[in-house]
Amino acid sequence: MPHLVRRWFSSWPFLVLLVAGILIWRRPDQWLHPYVWVEEGTVTLPDYLAHGWGSILSPVAGYLVIPAKVIFLIAASLSFSHLPSIEYWLTLIFTAGTIALVAFSPTRLRHPLAAALAVALLPTDSEVFAVSEYAFWWGAIWSFVAIFWDEQAKPRTVWRCVLVLVGGLSSPMAVPMAVVLGFRAAVLRKRADFVVLTVASLAAAVQCYTMYVNGALKSPGETSIDTVSIVTRFFGDYALGSRMLPEVFAVVLGWLVLAGGVVFAIARAKWRDPYFLMLVACLVASIAASVTRVPVSILNPFTAGPRYFFFPYMMLSWLLLYTLPEVGRVSRALVCLVLAGALVQFAFFAQRFHDRVSWRAEIRHCVESGEATYQLPVHYDGAKSRMWHVGLTGNQCKDLASRSLFP
Repeated sequence: MPHLVRRWFSSWPFLVLLVAGILIWRRPDQWLHPYVWVEEGTVTLPDYLAHGWGSILSPVAGYLVIPAKVIFLIAASLSFSHLPSIEYWLTLIFTAGTIALVAFSPTRLRHPLAAALAVALLPTDSEVFAVSEYAFWWGAIWSFVAIFWDEQAKPRTVWRCVLVLVGGLSSPMAVPMAVVLGFRAAVLRKRADFVVLTVASLAAAVQCYTMYVNGALKSPGETSIDTVSIVTRFFGDYALGSRMLPEVFAVVLGWLVLAGGVVFAIARAKWRDPYFLMLVACLVASIAASVTRVPVSILNPFTAGPRYFFFPYMMLSWLLLYTLPEVGRVSRALVCLVLAGALVQFAFFAQRFHDRVSWRAEIRHCVESGEATYQLPVHYDGAKSRMWHVGLTGNQCKDLASRSLFP
């Protein structure tokens, strides 16, 4: 392959274009007919009506989701009647930029370009893809970039502080990420790492305080640990989640993947590798965050709570790629087979569609309702019959539209 062609395929413009194409493919209806989804319509929109740009610090589900709020506020300020379309393109830019950040930052992730693409190609339903309300899931990835920053590269302390600040103010994952950064600082003993840890801890403290005052900081209670379901869902379903084969195959694969990882760690003395340990810690933390939210037995990456697989499958992908340079030919082939299985799941089952609803028409109807309350529909799972609604008067809709720079 000519040198110029190789350079193009490994360049950030190519990656951004490729990721944009993947995101469009994953949710074609959101590209063709973008709309407002879930809490963005029922929580963020009323907060914006009441507080304007001050709503950037208003929590959603009890915690801060700054990236999602910034996208909404910019879009609403530009044109409320074109809100979903502007949000869509801002979300695409933010998502592609985040993936480029993984690919081209000086981290200790192995095969960084593949690691970045693995995030776009995760074998899950596309719930958190190309929807502005879920941009906070992508914002949290910025903290992971700081965690795996190569200690031999330039420290870039200020930039890494920005990474953990954006990541920390994106989701409650700020708390376990601060713990992992604490481990990194203790092991590597670099001044820059302690500075980054301080900023990450402050972001985690802000999230904890926000969750506490909003009643979201609760004990998981009597959470039963169903080991078989955890291994099946978060390891076996990675390559067999669509149930093309009976579930027993996913159970067996899950235990094989987990056992293979343990054997690899022991054979290669990976307890001496802080980056491997941090990858494992991030995987464990993300799984724990998921199973303490909902019963693991009902989860499925394509049909039930796909967002709860976003971080675990991302970390599992990075771990599998991390092992490749250190294993023999047979083991490498088996790892590649698991990755190929995940890619097949993505190709056949990752797309998500939704019923078409015209945002501009709904806003027009709302404005025309005058002093009466109009039930503005908000997409929940893509079906018109199950849409959520937020009650707004015609005057309120007119007020929202009047705040925009453009009609």
